[in-house]
Amino acid sequence: MNRRSLLTSLGTLGVTGVAGCSGLLDEDVPAGSLRFENRDSLPHVIGMSVVDVGSDSETGSDGYDVTGEVTVRPGQRELTASQSVAPGETRTFRDVFTESVYYLVEFTLDGEHPEDGGTIPFNPSPPDREYDNVLGGVVYASGEFSWQVSSTDNPGRFER
Repeated sequence: MNRRSLLTSLGTLGVTGVAGCSGLLDEDVPAGSLRFENRDSLPHVIGMSVVDVGSDSETGSDGYDVTGEVTVRPGQRELTASQSVAPGETRTFRDVFTESVYYLVEFTLDGEHPEDGGTIPFNPSPPDREYDNVLGGVVYASGEFSWQVSSTDNPGRFER
């Protein structure tokens, strides 16, 4: 399935939470991929939307933001994805984020924004990092949601 078909099908699947952490993926998922994981015993709809792009990220009193001007294709500025994820299921969508820029990503869980905020700046291949990145949304067994940035050894389209 090509990226355009993937994004089109994801956009038609449904509705478009929140502390983050990072780790190293144990499978060979390429940088710029998106993962939705449901560790809960109930199905959930996990969604994400890109709300801005920039050349850098910052943390302010109101949370995360991206700054600076960048040139990216319009489709990368307007990425949205939503997927129903069954209990115990992980869905991985490869090569969603195709530019080495900071995407300001907003997550939803079952159509709602997580109470602690679900917005995170994400760069699939930052210039100053040893590893490239994969973005994920995880629903834990408690029903709580968190975004997750995981490192990968697979640079995918971001060959160094």
